[in-house]
Amino acid sequence: MKNNYLLQKPSLIQTISAVLTAGVMWGSGNVIIRSLLLEGLNEIFLVTARVLIIGTLLFSYYIIFNKDKFDKQLLKEASFTGLASIFFVSWAFIFALQYISSGLVTLLISSAPIFTAMWVKLILKEEKISKLKYLSVVVGFSGIAYLFISQETGLLNQGNIFLGGSLAFLGVQCIALATVLNRKYAPRYKVNSWLTFQYPLVIILTLLTFFISGVGIDILNLSQLLRLVALVVCNLGAFLSFTWLIQRVSALQVASIDYLVPVVGVTAGVLFLGETFNRNILISSLFIFASLLLTTKDEFSD
Repeated sequence: MKNNYLLQKPSLIQTISAVLTAGVMWGSGNVIIRSLLLEGLNEIFLVTARVLIIGTLLFSYYIIFNKDKFDKQLLKEASFTGLASIFFVSWAFIFALQYISSGLVTLLISSAPIFTAMWVKLILKEEKISKLKYLSVVVGFSGIAYLFISQETGLLNQGNIFLGGSLAFLGVQCIALATVLNRKYAPRYKVNSWLTFQYPLVIILTLLTFFISGVGIDILNLSQLLRLVALVVCNLGAFLSFTWLIQRVSALQVASIDYLVPVVGVTAGVLFLGETFNRNILISSLFIFASLLLTTKDEFSD
């Protein structure tokens, strides 16, 4: 049985707080992941550990505090959304980080709202897509194409933009699709219930991948363990803030988060991982931010 909760439109302070939390935590998450990868941690082990920890925490909270009856429709809709928002996104970006910088990954993530417009058109018939938003897709795609043409990786004479960029672009499409699916289904349910039920199928598929791959369990030192904990906190905080916000505003209006993500990711990557910020990244950033302005202009002028 579906639950339709009456959700009030958030205040300006609440909106800004949710945007800052999600933006900072998502931007920081990729930097933490890349720092662990640089120290030799296996990608499959890292994804598996993160998914299991977050899933366990969410289910523990759900079992202790949630008194609602089991909802098959919730499981179905949340599982479908979780494939896009967690499973495919996790694998696409963690392997992309082997070939391009964390700053470049976060910059590409910020382009997700540009492509959200296309998914909105396909899935959410009630949200109007203007010609201005279609123009934003062209402008944003031009910025991404420039990275491929210039073969920019954000790393000093390392990496591969064609491999890393393609994986990141796939992840971006999954984020765009997941944003629309969250907007379509999430308002019917409580935040913790919605997030919790996205994980069962994701956990099963992730564990299958882990066992089939034959990857062992990495032994973490204290620094790595603390960063893994920080990564879990960042992921949980970002998803909770994002879900809370997407339940209350339009799918495209949530794009304001994506102005902050690349700023945090690029800055942290340069400061802590020695990544580069050069002319190619600047030019691509200008295209992507211009497309974001076009995408959100109608939303925030209403």
